[in-house]
Amino acid sequence: MLKVLTSCRFGPYFRRQVPSGDIVPPFLRGLSSQRGQNGRSKHFYPRFFCSDASDPVDSSGAETARVESAAGEEAVEANSPSAIVPTVFKPEDCLTVIALPLPHRPLFPGFYMPIYVKDPKLLAALVESRKRQAPYAGAFLLKDEQGTEGSDSEKNIHDLKGKDLFDRLHEVGTLAQITSIQGDQIVLIGHRRLRITEMVSEDPLTVKIDHLKEKPFDKDDDILKATSFEVISTLRDVLKTSSLWRDHVQTYTQHIGEFTYPRLADFGAAISGANKLQCQQVLEELDVHKRLKLTLELVKKEMEISKIQESIAKAIEEKISGEQRRYLLNEQLKAIKKARFLELGLETDDKTALSAKFRERLEPKKEKIPSHVLQVIEEELTKLQLLEASSSEFNVTRNYLDWLTALPWGEYSDENFVVTQAQKILDEDHYGLTDVKERILEFIAVGKLRGTSQGKIICLSGPPGVGKTSIGRSIARALNRKFYRFSVGGLSDVAEIKGHRRTYIGAMPGKMVQCLKSVGTANPLVLIDEIDKLGRGHAGDPASAMLELLDPEQNANFLDHYLDVPIDLSKVLFVCTANVVEMIPNPLLDRMEVISIAGYITDEKMHIARDYLEKTTREACGIKPEQVEVTDSALLALIENYCREAGVRNLQKQIEKIYRKIALQLVRQGENIEPVVAQVVQPDEEKAESGTVSIQTVEAEIVTTVSHSPDDQNPTSFDRSGAPEDTLEAEKVQESESNSTVEKVSVDTSNLVDYVGKPVFHAERIYDQTPVGVVMGLAWTSMGGSTLYVETSLVEQGEGKGALNLTGQLGEVMKESAQIANTVARAVLLEKDPENQFFANSKVHLHVPAGATPKDGPSAGCTMITSLLSLSMNKLVKKDLAMTGEVTLTRKILPIGGVKEKTIAARRSDVKTIIFPSANRRDFDELAPNVKEGLEVHFVDDYSQIYDLAFEDTQKTQ
Repeated sequence: MLKVLTSCRFGPYFRRQVPSGDIVPPFLRGLSSQRGQNGRSKHFYPRFFCSDASDPVDSSGAETARVESAAGEEAVEANSPSAIVPTVFKPEDCLTVIALPLPHRPLFPGFYMPIYVKDPKLLAALVESRKRQAPYAGAFLLKDEQGTEGSDSEKNIHDLKGKDLFDRLHEVGTLAQITSIQGDQIVLIGHRRLRITEMVSEDPLTVKIDHLKEKPFDKDDDILKATSFEVISTLRDVLKTSSLWRDHVQTYTQHIGEFTYPRLADFGAAISGANKLQCQQVLEELDVHKRLKLTLELVKKEMEISKIQESIAKAIEEKISGEQRRYLLNEQLKAIKKARFLELGLETDDKTALSAKFRERLEPKKEKIPSHVLQVIEEELTKLQLLEASSSEFNVTRNYLDWLTALPWGEYSDENFVVTQAQKILDEDHYGLTDVKERILEFIAVGKLRGTSQGKIICLSGPPGVGKTSIGRSIARALNRKFYRFSVGGLSDVAEIKGHRRTYIGAMPGKMVQCLKSVGTANPLVLIDEIDKLGRGHAGDPASAMLELLDPEQNANFLDHYLDVPIDLSKVLFVCTANVVEMIPNPLLDRMEVISIAGYITDEKMHIARDYLEKTTREACGIKPEQVEVTDSALLALIENYCREAGVRNLQKQIEKIYRKIALQLVRQGENIEPVVAQVVQPDEEKAESGTVSIQTVEAEIVTTVSHSPDDQNPTSFDRSGAPEDTLEAEKVQESESNSTVEKVSVDTSNLVDYVGKPVFHAERIYDQTPVGVVMGLAWTSMGGSTLYVETSLVEQGEGKGALNLTGQLGEVMKESAQIANTVARAVLLEKDPENQFFANSKVHLHVPAGATPKDGPSAGCTMITSLLSLSMNKLVKKDLAMTGEVTLTRKILPIGGVKEKTIAARRSDVKTIIFPSANRRDFDELAPNVKEGLEVHFVDDYSQIYDLAFEDTQKTQ
């Protein structure tokens, strides 16, 4: 790199030192081809230098070179002690200069810059100026044109002339000396800042200038010193991390004492990689302290860039060296394996071992595998031998063969075709559910007659907690099939069903292929849970992908995207579960056989709790049957006041809660045993060998201690050694054990609150006898059935004030039902009592409790009509009556859904009479006898029949 010239001066004469041994910058190498007689270059232009117009002349004996003109005139011998060329005027006398545009970066004082001038007239003017020994010009940065980014191209710059060029120049620039002109290349050296005042001529552009000086500053100012030291420190850090400016920083550190604060600021800005506007900002700043701060920001950014550059270079170097090292080690490993395989014969290579493993898997089931699958496997095995183990294709092929050979092609489990055995298993696991059990027994009977079973698609629908998932597990046990469950709730990716393409990284088969590999048979029972909650996202529609899986006509040749070979799923029994059948897409629902599980009535819940839930919970908690007694009244209260939902999941939680508290109570009692009992557990060796103290004796003592107070705990006296004073007979021990058992923990209605807290539900029946304007309806919810009251009340009366207000979180359909009910009620009232003008002159408020629960559906139409008529006629509705049904404007009663749920809700509320649409007679007849028992059900076609039933034998209230 270049050395800094320590003495340069402009005055009456110009003297320039040329140090020996310096390196010529790349952009000046073409200018230093001629050498003098002593071997020195006639032209040498360092990257930067130190100069100041006020510096004294330094004649310390350094060699000087001469300044020569473009025409080579006024040559001075280079070996003379000094070369002095007289100048016509001083730089500060320059008041008019030729303006040179700089496209990329401004020229700082003390730095060289080569530029190219394409304009012949401007080039001739510069040559002429240099001949007149006035080799000065103004270097000004060119502004960016509005709407463009970055600097202009060279072509656009050379097209600018006159006024256009003057308007595009920055106001502040640098007075530059023309040191060399070779062809169209001009080398400038900056001297001092100047400002344009006005334009003198246009071609070439000549401007008047004012010379600028830095604002006065205190050299001893601490802040100024600190800022300059930080600039120097940052430049030193750049030296450590970046080699790009290392030579510049080295040059500066060698001459740090010879630089002033302004020159330091210019130096940092000039060598930084900042954009031209930031550099121009530094050039325009005359306050030295502010200039140093601006320069500090630039060099700090340069430091960060250098660190990033270093980290990138280091990361690339590590990556390259790591890859080379791995490649070398892999090649060495290959050579070692090849030597062992060929020369020593110790073991086969990886590919041979893999092929052998896959063929070993295929051998037992080779006869059962379809021919087209065998062909694919053989092709992939051949490809595996040709691939390099380090290639990515090798791993894809290996994984593909792993899945193909692991599937149970043609392997089926032995099914159970004994109907009585299947019936016994189903009854063991579930109480009731006659229709579900009958359907499974039919499936077994058909399979026994045919000699083989065919896969079917059964959909179990019902509220949460009725046992849909556990029914699927019981069916698999009854049929002696393998069981596999996966949930599709919220599934939005088709690849979960159909698999990924093998071209993707991390590709895997779909759920069905994973199922077959997991169970190891081709005829499992697959439970697809929550099929009504399938999602739909950017990765396709899984519901449509399920069509091929669940279609009996297509799943014999199910094609997974990963395997890309047909798979026979015709022997698979699919059992789907759903809460709401209406949420299942119709094309998918069409392929299923829907079995509805409406829920359980109180009697069924009692049997389930007593025979299944209580037994399972007791065993899980480690409690013996003789230690606990839960009365029937407590279970009944638990069901009616805490667990009123259709299923039994919440009932199981409450029973578990009871038994956990009982377990804690028993453990606390056991921890209160006196230490003397522990001595009985550890008899001496003689007694232990003779068997005098048995386990039964120890248990009897512990039980006695638990069941009696501490004062009574002395059935046998002991000496200090812990041995009994007299040996008890075995009969006495057993008699003591039977008489001193633990007091049973009894759970009854009186203490049920202590175990499960306060009741959650209260009686659904609010009124013993519904008042005027209130009618009980029946509703279906996702949790089962419930009773629903419709209440109407008179707000105000007056001539023409007829209106209807609705509240109770009613949906759009239910609001429409209320409007229909209002119209029909007006017509019915007109027929029954033509003189009654209630609806025309009354503002009526209709409300459906509870107000915080959203409600919707058309089946409350007949209930609303009856409620409005009861209010208008001031008549009570028949006691213990509930109704449901959709009503048209012509008073026809249309069928509704959820007959079983609504019937169960009516029984729970002690309703004696129910009104159903006639079209629902078949649904009611299919209900179990215990559900229909004790109910008087009326099936109607027209509302007139409901009117006769609702207001039969009722009187007007006073």
